[in-house]
Amino acid sequence: MKFTKLFTIVSAFALSVSAKYWDNVERTEFYSMIENKVPQIHVTLTDQEWNEIVQFAQVKSRVDVHEIPEYDAKMKFILDGKEEEYKIEFRLGGKSSMEFSRPGYNFKIKGSGKTLHGTKQFRLRSEQRDPTYMRTKLTSEILLKSGLITTDSGYTELYINNQYMGFWVISDSIKKSWITRNFGEVGEEVKTLYQCKIDSIRIDNNTAKTACLNAYNEFLDYKEPFNKFVDQVNASKTRADLEKFLDVDNFLKYVAWEYLVGSWDHFLGPFGHNLYWYQQPNGIWVYLPYDFDLDLGACLWSDQFSSKSYTTAGDNIQFPAIAFKDFELEHPIIKILVHDDDTRFREIIGDVVSKVFNPDTLLPRIDELKKLVEPYIKKNIETGAGKINKVCPKQANWTMDDFYENCEYTYLYDTKDYVKAFGLKDWIRRRYNTVAAYYGIDDKTHKLIEPRPEPKYFPYVEDNYIERVTDRMAHHHIGNPLPPYTPNTSYEDNTVPVIGVNQFALENKKKQGSSEQPKETTECWSSKLGYKCCSRGCNTAVVVTDNDGAWGVENGEWCGVQCDVNSYECPNQKNGYPCCQTCDVYLTDADGKWGVENGNWCSIKDSCF
Repeated sequence: MKFTKLFTIVSAFALSVSAKYWDNVERTEFYSMIENKVPQIHVTLTDQEWNEIVQFAQVKSRVDVHEIPEYDAKMKFILDGKEEEYKIEFRLGGKSSMEFSRPGYNFKIKGSGKTLHGTKQFRLRSEQRDPTYMRTKLTSEILLKSGLITTDSGYTELYINNQYMGFWVISDSIKKSWITRNFGEVGEEVKTLYQCKIDSIRIDNNTAKTACLNAYNEFLDYKEPFNKFVDQVNASKTRADLEKFLDVDNFLKYVAWEYLVGSWDHFLGPFGHNLYWYQQPNGIWVYLPYDFDLDLGACLWSDQFSSKSYTTAGDNIQFPAIAFKDFELEHPIIKILVHDDDTRFREIIGDVVSKVFNPDTLLPRIDELKKLVEPYIKKNIETGAGKINKVCPKQANWTMDDFYENCEYTYLYDTKDYVKAFGLKDWIRRRYNTVAAYYGIDDKTHKLIEPRPEPKYFPYVEDNYIERVTDRMAHHHIGNPLPPYTPNTSYEDNTVPVIGVNQFALENKKKQGSSEQPKETTECWSSKLGYKCCSRGCNTAVVVTDNDGAWGVENGEWCGVQCDVNSYECPNQKNGYPCCQTCDVYLTDADGKWGVENGNWCSIKDSCF
């Protein structure tokens, strides 16, 4: 066994132990490494190439954005004083963000099998419409803690040709490497990944057929599977019809997330974009949203809901109070899956609320992130770094006061760039109150109340006034302020997500992971290598397997997994899973039959059958 070979696994393990917030959340090594840290990324290319990039960045409107070239460059990644060098492909990135002074950048690590600690392609975005720099990060965390597959995110500083370019949000790009990482090996080519990028896309009016394109240029004409999917959705009359080709519970959990964070920029909203549809190798389709900087109460306007009766109230609309049926825009698939009978949707909403979307979980998390990003946002504001677009009409010149206020309860309105954003804590608490009242959720335990009480509503329209603070900034006051709230910091629900989890990805990765089995022995084989044997024997979670055997970790140190084959009560006890106390089967795959107890996977005993 070589310690250096396993160092990064130990680091990730230690991190998960010290941060219960991330318990039972599967993340790419890179994002675990940079959690609660801000690394540096240095990009080097020729001066001529950089000047060309700056020229391409001179954009007044997104309609001016055309084909943007890629450049070969060098990248240095610096974390905790350690430097790593990579060859990359580098280009400008983003769509609406190109209208702002700090356009985004896209990166791809060059070389077969080469990654930045697990991530191959990623994006840096300036988040100029978000005064807190937290919306993308928090939203991706809500998805991850709900058990959903999504683009992970973190923070970094950027330098280009030794010039400081400021503080950025870094997140995954949905490409083949990302698909493989999240769904397991899916073959040499990914031909059925379709991106819905432009505005005003819906399935029920068939605009998706022309507006959603294959994610890969070499398969651009390969539209038959997606067009068939659209036709199947539109022909469906029942949940059973949809289940033949769509992972329904998984889709509903994304829908629940969209509603909770107030997303108008994905499937439910008027734009219907910033999403992918992916047909898995088993033929089942799944939904994959991306771009989260306008979630959690940002840029909500009455004209986005023009089909609703409350839209005439304009600035008086209390958006967090709007019930789901009045928030989504009459999608027939939502009528089938939710409005006709919302029992299952209520269970899914309840699961997301219990796991993460509650004030006891998210308010302390906001305070943690606030401490992390505060000095870097201050540096951004003081230096004006990275503002290479000199012709753009939108600057989003937030101040530190705006940052502090929008992290809390102040609804900001930039009257020049027409950017609005509810205070983060204000949105979370108000939306939580809305779903708790409508779906029947106990506001202390954050669990569903059974039997379900009668749904309650809050007013959609309330008195408002706009308080001018500067020549460009205003505070939007609507309704009465919320009473003070002290989070219960001892609350947690870190059980393994079960409902709405992507079944194909779960089974595929479990199947591929089963090819490496721990060695079974009655001797303490690792003591010969200078390591103790694990005290839990067959119940030890296997962290890694190498030529010597299976290894676990106890008290921050490696230990050998010692297990007698004759002691196994269930097939996967040797893989570190406990045996189930009941015979209730939740999932069957190549490794055997699985149950779920106390929110964790367990192996069904052979004696059950």
